[in-house]
Amino acid sequence: MFAEELNLIKDAEEKAEQMKREAKISANNLTGDAKAEVTGIIDAAFAYEKEKCQELITQGQEEAQRRYDAAIEAAQNLCTDMREEAKTREKEAIKFIAERIVKSSVNC
Repeated sequence: MFAEELNLIKDAEEKAEQMKREAKISANNLTGDAKAEVTGIIDAAFAYEKEKCQELITQGQEEAQRRYDAAIEAAQNLCTDMREEAKTREKEAIKFIAERIVKSSVNC
């Protein structure tokens, strides 16, 4: 009877140790799976953010190009306007200069 009870205790201890080993293996597997899942989530988040950053950079470059083109066009228009105004005043300027030359020649 004592031997049987001793064997039952021994079997129970062995089963408990086996259960502890299985629980440890299971915990390690769960931990590994969780780490893999977290790594996947982090990688996906970084990829998403990188894509969004690239989109923002592209939008910024396009906006900068539009503003640059508008500034260049405005400058060209200003130059054209100034050139046209200068043409309209060219005869007046020539007449003014000629009169000055004539007056200064006469006064000598």
